Amino acid sequence: MNKRVTIRDILNTEEFKDFVVLAGDSALDKEVNSITIMDSPDPFPWSVGGEIVLSSGYIFKKHESEFEELIRKMNDTGIVALFIKLNRYFDYIPQNIIDLGNEIGFVIVSVPVELSFVDVINPTLSKIINFQSEVIRRSEKILSDFTNLVMNESDTLTIIKVISEILGEEICYYDMKLNEMYHCKSNCYKELDLERININQLLIEKESYRISMNNKIFGYIVFLSREKGDIYKDEFNALAHANTALILDTQKKLSSMQIENRHKNEFVRDIITNNIKSKIEIEKRAQSFGWTFKEIFRTLIVDIDNFKDEYIKMGNADEKRDINNDLDDIRDNILSTAVRVVKSYFVDSVYVNLSDTVVFLIQNNIENKIDEILEKMSKEIRNTIGNKFDFTVSVGIGEPQKDIINVYKSYKEAQMAIKIGRTIYNSSFALHYKDLGVYRILYSIYQNEDALSFCKSSIGKILDYDVQYNTELFSSLQKIADCDWNLKIAAEKLYIHYNTMKYRYKKIAEILDKDLNKTEARTDISLALKIYKMSE
Repeated sequence: MNKRVTIRDILNTEEFKDFVVLAGDSALDKEVNSITIMDSPDPFPWSVGGEIVLSSGYIFKKHESEFEELIRKMNDTGIVALFIKLNRYFDYIPQNIIDLGNEIGFVIVSVPVELSFVDVINPTLSKIINFQSEVIRRSEKILSDFTNLVMNESDTLTIIKVISEILGEEICYYDMKLNEMYHCKSNCYKELDLERININQLLIEKESYRISMNNKIFGYIVFLSREKGDIYKDEFNALAHANTALILDTQKKLSSMQIENRHKNEFVRDIITNNIKSKIEIEKRAQSFGWTFKEIFRTLIVDIDNFKDEYIKMGNADEKRDINNDLDDIRDNILSTAVRVVKSYFVDSVYVNLSDTVVFLIQNNIENKIDEILEKMSKEIRNTIGNKFDFTVSVGIGEPQKDIINVYKSYKEAQMAIKIGRTIYNSSFALHYKDLGVYRILYSIYQNEDALSFCKSSIGKILDYDVQYNTELFSSLQKIADCDWNLKIAAEKLYIHYNTMKYRYKKIAEILDKDLNKTEARTDISLALKIYKMSE
């Protein structure tokens, strides 16, 4: 696809075979828009850029002392070349002018003296007009091609193939809304494994065109064989039509997906809320989506931390509608990121979005390795989202269920893991129901009066002592309990000397008036510390 008419193209015209380039070889690929005759030393106000100036040399001979300044002004004005006749007013071009042309990238060409101006102007204009006619013809064909694409509801691959053929370029298209990559060379195919392609790196290194509407980005067309630079102006027509076709294609897909996803969400919501009458109902509804439920199931919840607080901070929603929409987009992108990570580990997992939470039903047959996989995946979810967004997420995991109809129990367990995790860690945690231990019991009682009274009677004196004397005995007691009452390990964790820890241990026992070597005392304090942690 010829992108433009250049000085080189003009010089390759058969009639110009005897023209000689005297200076500015490096600028031969500059674009030419017209040709004009220079008959005065000040044509610059009428220059629009991209002109070749044709001269007999008379004006330069008459103002020979200003020759160098005239060349600079021509270049600054956007004139791309000087075609000058020699052996009439000049036998040769002065060396300082040749050097200047090479230095600033201004083309100077020697024209045979026997050629009339018409002999130079007509072939040049003919080449430019032919190119412009081809641009118009191509524009009409592009309009026709894209009209047919839209009318026939062509798919993304077909659209990308047409764009590639029109531009004569190897391109790929990244659909941000659907997280899909399409590539086209001689044949087109859809690349599903996004992990193998770093789209951000591509956008940095390669030329790209943004597909967008109303400041919302739908995706990017990337020129794979072209480094970062300007898109040629005659490509914008094709890309503008591509923009319309790709947005319509994406909106059509999104509309279809929204309907299907609504039914999928309703189905998964019915499963996790125990709103299913029988296994036969599950099997039939799953079959309609192409799902097969055969393995062991468990529920995993990814919950965006403190997301609802951002809505509360917004105040008047009418005044901050744009922020509201932005938050919705951020939420959708966060949950989509979580889905992408989980799907990379458990491709058969299904999920439902519930406001700022996504609930996964994970099925697997490798129970002996599942804890290790879940831990790795949960960490990746939190790290990926934490690095990409100004929000963090927490993960709650329920116990496995052998029968899909009982998976609602796993969902309740994952919910409890999230709720208890919020009281203990606040945010950015991953917690498995089976690891809750005594917290399962404490969660139901930690806020009642008896529990708080027990907590105060067990460790209240240490808290009061720290406040009164500005000490850190309570944090030492917490670390000792966390280390299973091993003073040596606790000292190492706090980076203090073992003797210092022994002194603190003795001091704590004195303040509490308890024998901390007794199991009963340690049990009371450990429970009190857990209740305190949940209620603080």
